[in-house]
Amino acid sequence: MIASTCSLLMLAALDLPAATAAVTPDSRVIEMLEGVSREELEPVVADLSGATPATIGGAEYSFTTRSSSSGVPIDMAEQYVFEQLSSYGLDSVVYHEFPPESGAPPGRNVIGQIDGTTRADEIVVLGAHMDSYPWNGAAPGADDDASGVSATLYVARSFAGHSFERTIRFAFFGDEENAPWVCDEIGSAGYAARCADAGEDIVAMIQADAIAYDPPESEARIGELVTRRPSNDPGGGDQAIAELWLELIEAYGIAGIEPQHVPSGNNWSDHGSFWNQGYPAALLVAEERDHWNPNWHSADDLVSTFTWPLYVPLTQSYLALAAHLAVIEALPEDTGSRDSDSGPETNDTGTPGHEGGCGCVAPGAWPPLALLTLLGLWLTGRRRAAPARRLSAQRP
Repeated sequence: MIASTCSLLMLAALDLPAATAAVTPDSRVIEMLEGVSREELEPVVADLSGATPATIGGAEYSFTTRSSSSGVPIDMAEQYVFEQLSSYGLDSVVYHEFPPESGAPPGRNVIGQIDGTTRADEIVVLGAHMDSYPWNGAAPGADDDASGVSATLYVARSFAGHSFERTIRFAFFGDEENAPWVCDEIGSAGYAARCADAGEDIVAMIQADAIAYDPPESEARIGELVTRRPSNDPGGGDQAIAELWLELIEAYGIAGIEPQHVPSGNNWSDHGSFWNQGYPAALLVAEERDHWNPNWHSADDLVSTFTWPLYVPLTQSYLALAAHLAVIEALPEDTGSRDSDSGPETNDTGTPGHEGGCGCVAPGAWPPLALLTLLGLWLTGRRRAAPARRLSAQRP
């Protein structure tokens, strides 16, 4: 399939090859992928869901909930993630405090960062949420979303010590169960708004949320990457992320999952807050469109229900996508490609994307690559989208 001119503009902006170009695996990424295993992922999930006592501040603590309204438990979850990130030797780890809003409690996001080198002002955000539901009683939240937290921590741990052209932020959000995508200040809503107010150039945001359970009704182990519909993705950034994800799974031979791009515009997680600010974003999730995890938002969302042959390769796909979006730097002796990434276009949700559309040209009147790059960068520059209208949908 020949990519449209608009798609090529977005590819140039994200430093991705055209859809017809092959992705070249990087030897260091291969090594990181080989390290993804149940043994690496299970301890964090077990700690946060209460299956095992967690060590926080040098003492043991057992979680029964991480509800945003739980007080000490959610504070301990935030500290746990902060301490984990701080142990990896990242360039910075900070709390981002946010105020209460419309009945949602105040809290803290935890943000770790690896500074970029040649394009440090371009930012890739990798997200997951720390809180769980229900707000009262047992709320282990193993799949929703200790699975995403553990995967994101693993990526941070693997990336530490490596250099990337772009800045990478590992963002762990609070109050996700309070629907920040229809709010202004809590959790990811406040953080994404602050990034937009500062004119930060977030070129991609990936939210890992509930990636460890395969519904028994499903005929395959399906992993989904949810984006906006094309009509709500004027710059094609979401589509570029999705096409790259699909190509990387093939290029790295990530087996055991059936990847599906779902351009539904489902904004029911922290990626929705970034769509609200006009940033390209996508949700990585196990099968959700047709079959959901029946344990979500109950005392039965336990690590013992996990489908490890799904969780492990989905985490591998997440890591590969992050490494190529951030553009892992080539070493002098490295013969691998440093900008192996792909694809553009498609999106949706009731939230607006970047203002305006891309200036497509007629087929055959292709501008030179330099102009494509400049136009792509202009389209995905530091423009802030108009405030999104509030949506009433709530995640089940």
